[in-house]
Amino acid sequence: MGKSRLLLVEDNLAVRNATRMLLRVEGYSVTEAGSLSEALQKASEPEGIDLLITDYYLGGERGIEDITALRAALPVPPKVILITGDPETVIRELPDDPDLQVTGKPIKAAEFLTLVRSLLAP
Repeated sequence: MGKSRLLLVEDNLAVRNATRMLLRVEGYSVTEAGSLSEALQKASEPEGIDLLITDYYLGGERGIEDITALRAALPVPPKVILITGDPETVIRELPDDPDLQVTGKPIKAAEFLTLVRSLLAP
């Protein structure tokens, strides 16, 4: 089995770079995007994605809107990690979806990687 393919959507370049490096060190193939439009373009590449990791606030966009649009655009809707500075509020707004998990900022590397592994497990 090849590397799991992750799409990381984060508009803060420093956060995006740090998260990408963490995931690549763990052996994941990471494609990154800074906006929904860029994410939609990259998600349509033939390799597909196994896991979407997105910030909740992306400029004027909300991460849940990105999730809905990306899932609709892909033949196989990916599992999702939504990253936010206010996880309790965001969790109350979301539908009950076992393939969508929320984690807080700042990211705690060990907890974050455990969450990634659990969502990618068969």
